[in-house]
Amino acid sequence: MTWKRIVLCTDFSDSSNNAFKIALEITKKNQGKLDIIHVREPILNPLITTGGGLSSEAIESTLKNIEEKLKEEYGSKIDSNVDYKLVVKEGHPSTEIINYLKEINPDLVVTGSSGSSGMGLVIFGSTSRRISSKAPCNVLITRRKKS
Repeated sequence: MTWKRIVLCTDFSDSSNNAFKIALEITKKNQGKLDIIHVREPILNPLITTGGGLSSEAIESTLKNIEEKLKEEYGSKIDSNVDYKLVVKEGHPSTEIINYLKEINPDLVVTGSSGSSGMGLVIFGSTSRRISSKAPCNVLITRRKKS
């Protein structure tokens, strides 16, 4: 099986960095295209603005900063002959990722395993779990190598 369109989901964690290495290797072997997506959860703080969140200018600036971080963390490690795209969204991570996957119809999505534990995991589940159950394509959940 060849995977021509691969999506990497990242939160900049060690687990995501490991998933990046695997997604990049798969992309290179298949001469495919790699989309790297990060979803920033909205910041809702009534102390910041009277509207209960950040202004549109502040959000735009924050999303640009995240795009720059994607370029530094991942774009700088990708050979010039690899076709890739950096994607930054705002919203609930698994929802935005699933919507993006449905929009572009990739062959494979790669994500790191969640580091969540305890009550948060029980109540909300992990992003990788939600992606694996709702993605319209194959899902590869990678584990961080133990030292």
